[in-house]
Amino acid sequence: MNLVDGRTSITGARRLSWPWQVRLSDAQLHSGPSEPTRIDGVVLIPRRRIDFMQVVG
Repeated sequence: MNLVDGRTSITGARRLSWPWQVRLSDAQLHSGPSEPTRIDGVVLIPRRRIDFMQVVG
């Protein structure tokens, strides 16, 4: 998913989500030209911060 700041994207396995937030596990943060950074635990992202989300099954 791409966040509204236009520079940050996050990939991961989607978990139980609610209308106001998305939960990801095994997530990686992609920001700028550097290598992705692995995020430990579960990430909670408010829906208002998401610009684009693609779900692949």
